[in-house]
Amino acid sequence: MAATATLSLAPSRNRATVLRRRQIFRLTFGLTVSSALAFGIAWPLSFITPVFAAKMLTSPRALPVKAQAGFLFLLWVGLTVGTELLLPLLSYPAVHLTFTGLILFLLFYAKAGGTNPLLIVFLLIGVIAVPLIGTVSPALARGVADGLFFAALVAVGTVYLAGVFFPDPPSSGVLANAAAETLTDSPDSRAKALLALRSLAVLFPLVVVFQLYSMTNASVTLVFAMMLSLEPSYGTHLRAGSDLILANLSGGLVAVVLYRLLVIVPSFPFFLMLTTAAGLIIGNQIFAETKIGKLLSSGVTAVFVVLGPTLTGDAAAGSTLAIRLFFIFAGVIYVVLGFGLLERLTRGSRSSVS
Repeated sequence: MAATATLSLAPSRNRATVLRRRQIFRLTFGLTVSSALAFGIAWPLSFITPVFAAKMLTSPRALPVKAQAGFLFLLWVGLTVGTELLLPLLSYPAVHLTFTGLILFLLFYAKAGGTNPLLIVFLLIGVIAVPLIGTVSPALARGVADGLFFAALVAVGTVYLAGVFFPDPPSSGVLANAAAETLTDSPDSRAKALLALRSLAVLFPLVVVFQLYSMTNASVTLVFAMMLSLEPSYGTHLRAGSDLILANLSGGLVAVVLYRLLVIVPSFPFFLMLTTAAGLIIGNQIFAETKIGKLLSSGVTAVFVVLGPTLTGDAAAGSTLAIRLFFIFAGVIYVVLGFGLLERLTRGSRSSVS
């Protein structure tokens, strides 16, 4: 009996090992190739390419082609809504903000219902980032929209190649059943609405302030707050909030270390070697599902947001790294404190009602 059990467990263990190796190599390949294209060619907003690629490649499974096409389509929808609907409404601030709030609520509601957070992020980019740039120049906003879509197109192409070269091994029935059970759990409409309202209550005031005062220089703060507001649990528990801050701190520190190494050895091949090594190390931690891996999975975006504009010439070197790192932390801390304050206020109202 013991021998039979050992034999039955061996294939699943071997499958898990193969899956993890392919996950690591897929992430490393995608980060290296997307970085080579983005920083080698350096078109406007090219540093967003590895950010998009990292978001998709940290998924535990290779994304199907339909999902990749879906990301592009939804980004196009979000950018179209931003440029063709919200951008013209900037002349009517009350109407513009009303439409923005309604769209944000619908997106947060979809996220609470189980929609892939990455899909929501792609839509939020068009709804929030494009109108913010439009407060300075509508023509610049349309140029940013084109740049974001092209960066996403290159990123999706890279992710597709990574999946072709490093596909997932055939999944076991146990894994498939577990995934199916996960997908069946969905909150009711009232719970989804409450979660959506929580996210809206934290993000929308920041959107209003940024747009009314055209705070494009600190747009990194709004973008990170936008992504993190999709998870209302941040701030409701001290552990979740502190882990979030630590995750982005780790990403920022990795970016600073890479920059310092590149100052010593200003070579493009050396940069690609660093990216490959970082992908292997980070991927090993992420897909081993360690505590450090969870932090790195959240912080890998911060690496390219902090480092990217400097390498592509979109920003000055040196002090700008610290400024962008500060803006990232401002967004993270705002979200954590916002959800924490909201939790305390709602607890007080619930206790008074009861």
